[in-house]
Amino acid sequence: MKNYFTAYLFIILISYNLQAQTIIKGNITDSKGNPYPDICVILRVLPDSTIVSYDYSNTEGNYNLSYSGRNDKLNLSISGLQIVSQSKNIENINSIFNFTAQEQRRILKEVVVKSAKIWGAKDTVNYLVSSFSNKSDIVIGDVLKKMPGIRVSESGQISYQGEAINKFYIENLDLLGGRYGIATNNISAKDVSTVQILENHQPIRALTNVRQSNNAAINLKLKDGAKGTLTIMAQLGIGTSPLLWENVLSGMYFAKKRQNITTYKGNNTGANLFKELTSFTSTNSFDGSNNLLSVQMPSPPYISQNRYLFNNSNAATVNNLIKTGENSQVNFNVIYLNDHENRKSTSVSSYYILKDSTLVIDEDMKSSKNTNRLETELRYNQNDTNKYLNNYLNIQGLWTDNEGDVITDEQVHQQMKNPAFMLANTFNYIKKKGQDRGYEIRSSLGFKSSPQSLTIQPGLYPYIFNGGQEYSILKQNVRTNNFYFNNYLVLLSPFALGGVSIDPKFELGFENKNLRSDIYTAGNDENLLVLPADSLKNNLNWFKYYGSVGISLRYNYKNIKFNLFLPVSYHLLHINNRIAADTSTLQRVYFQPSLTVKYQITSRVELNGSYSFYNQMSDISTLYTGYVLQNYRSLNHYDNRLSELNANGGNVSLSYKDVIHMFFISGGIFYNNSKKNILFGQTLNGILNITSSIEQDNSSENISVKGQISKGIYLMGIVFSIDASYGKYSSEQLMQNQLVKYKNNVVNIAGSLSSKPASWLFLNYTGTWNKSWNKIGANESSSPIRTFVNNVSADLYLSKMLSLNANYEHYYNNAIPVHRYNSFTDLAIKYVWKDMHISLSWKNIFNTDNYASAYYNGINSYRHVYEIRGTNILLKIKFKLR
Repeated sequence: MKNYFTAYLFIILISYNLQAQTIIKGNITDSKGNPYPDICVILRVLPDSTIVSYDYSNTEGNYNLSYSGRNDKLNLSISGLQIVSQSKNIENINSIFNFTAQEQRRILKEVVVKSAKIWGAKDTVNYLVSSFSNKSDIVIGDVLKKMPGIRVSESGQISYQGEAINKFYIENLDLLGGRYGIATNNISAKDVSTVQILENHQPIRALTNVRQSNNAAINLKLKDGAKGTLTIMAQLGIGTSPLLWENVLSGMYFAKKRQNITTYKGNNTGANLFKELTSFTSTNSFDGSNNLLSVQMPSPPYISQNRYLFNNSNAATVNNLIKTGENSQVNFNVIYLNDHENRKSTSVSSYYILKDSTLVIDEDMKSSKNTNRLETELRYNQNDTNKYLNNYLNIQGLWTDNEGDVITDEQVHQQMKNPAFMLANTFNYIKKKGQDRGYEIRSSLGFKSSPQSLTIQPGLYPYIFNGGQEYSILKQNVRTNNFYFNNYLVLLSPFALGGVSIDPKFELGFENKNLRSDIYTAGNDENLLVLPADSLKNNLNWFKYYGSVGISLRYNYKNIKFNLFLPVSYHLLHINNRIAADTSTLQRVYFQPSLTVKYQITSRVELNGSYSFYNQMSDISTLYTGYVLQNYRSLNHYDNRLSELNANGGNVSLSYKDVIHMFFISGGIFYNNSKKNILFGQTLNGILNITSSIEQDNSSENISVKGQISKGIYLMGIVFSIDASYGKYSSEQLMQNQLVKYKNNVVNIAGSLSSKPASWLFLNYTGTWNKSWNKIGANESSSPIRTFVNNVSADLYLSKMLSLNANYEHYYNNAIPVHRYNSFTDLAIKYVWKDMHISLSWKNIFNTDNYASAYYNGINSYRHVYEIRGTNILLKIKFKLR
């Protein structure tokens, strides 16, 4: 503690005499008092008139400039194509200057204008959609994948310069929250004029100069014809082998004060509708950790999802936004999904036991999963420069039914039901007084109930569950309930020492979880009887109370920003095991400092770094003492030992951008180290895997290096990118009551190249090379698993309305004894007439009907042969109804 205090005192002393930034801001209106957007505001130093800062007025006419120099005299000016330029000399002090723009007409000589593909202004990068799209692009998501610096993952998440975006706007309005896949997969590419990247975007205006952000946001600028007009699109699709269908109906309306996207989609062609509904910025504290039971089912292969997904899916969404004021809005969203999925594969799982000994389990599996999900969101948001209010309510119901059959030494049937209900609400309020003083209040609460049941036929492991006597049915019931309540208060800059702003922070909250479980058996009469043994039951209550106080030290000097957070927290964990009539209590005081640093070396080069210390305490999912049958061959129980994790980690990243030359590069080093006092392990008894724990210190370490390069070339419309990473993970695990140390290594290189060498031809290539290997104990490294994926496609435009698409995918995995190579070939012909798109596609022409894969997971290895979709033909007609 003494060392941290010394460091804190040192930071204050060295920064005390440093000068703070000067903030110049104001508003620009026309002669009628209406806001005037997109006016260039420039700040110069006198007498040499060097530009030191600039900005463009936003939709409210506001601008904001900062200057960290020592010159006493400055010059402030505004200019624009349709206004008279104005300027005034000002003092180097925090000031507010408003302008009334005087419009003027300018007669321009005849010129030929060529739009740049990409251009930038301060923290905004603009992509001209028409320069990156071609006739085959239907929705804006197709075009985003071709833009340098932007990545769209397989899940649909969007990142810029290697970092996930934090907001997705349509005409500067947040309609969808984090579910921006609804926009990227439905908004027509032809309706979008520009994609804007808002770098270092702080979505809360009241925190613009208070809390730094290293994440970017995306804003779609629509064409005039797409604004204020209700657009309805429909698609009908029908195919064969077997009977296929893929239908879409969507309506959209985008105006200044109201936005709406309403969609329906249904298919059995392998299109995953769940991805489109995923929220990538959710603050929901619940996750899948409550699901203790599962059906042993085939793991999805590492190929394009539409190759292996046998589905029957329907999804509907209604998304509304209404502006209730200049900077306030109400959002109401409803989501419904019904999804049925079938899987089939053979699997070989190799479990490391001791030295060169392994247990190999062969399984022939098929399964089905039916999911119904209903979710609603209600949000009110007021986002002023001095006041922020946001209340977000989320209610969700989820009903999941799984069935699966596994053939090992005998055939086993599994059936699982898991209805769940969740409610969460978050309230956030910020009030500012003056430049950066004020306070922030955040309060959140949530409840989730998740009853689960797993039925196994025939009855397994009679020596454990039925006194050695044969029986017909084994049933595991589990119910978990979670409740949390959290409150957070920050005082914004009540104190300042030199250039250091001090924000006190306070947090108070609690969590409550309970878990109940029983195991039942039944004979041939199928009358279920609960097993009375205490070792097969659970009734556990988990309480966690916590509170913390801390200070955040913020310092901005010229192009350097850092934030040092020094919190001290108290945690009280109480466990009540009613079955064992046992209670346990753990009290801890933690000091968990964190530091973030940002250095804007030049307008193109940025350096970011962070480091933090954190702690975790036992969760209820690793504390129950009664056995729980997780699936037909996994039996878990723990010893009610309270575990603790102490960890630290950080990263350093460097990014460079040259907007004019469409060149983006970024990379970083990431490190994490953790220590635990409880070691978890596996004991194999035949095919039965029993999870348990012992009290023993153990550690894990993860080091990775990542880099991305993306470049656009005006010649032939070339855009290429390369992503590379290397990761090394080391840890310890208990296997057959023996300590096993192992290391995992992964190298991954991915690249893409797209080009338009002629007006009638578009080419695209993506490829991924991956190598992974293990080292267990002092043994030699295991044989590396190498995979190589290639995808080549070509669009040939035969006429203005007719085009031909060819696609070839190739997969290689060296760990497969047979079928190391897999390939797929597709053809499609497309016809466009006005607002109608007609396509006829023939997928998997050569009828590849299975795919083999292999991979490592910890100390174990797995091989799968997965049944995939055979050859099929699909006719789709997409047209505009209005």
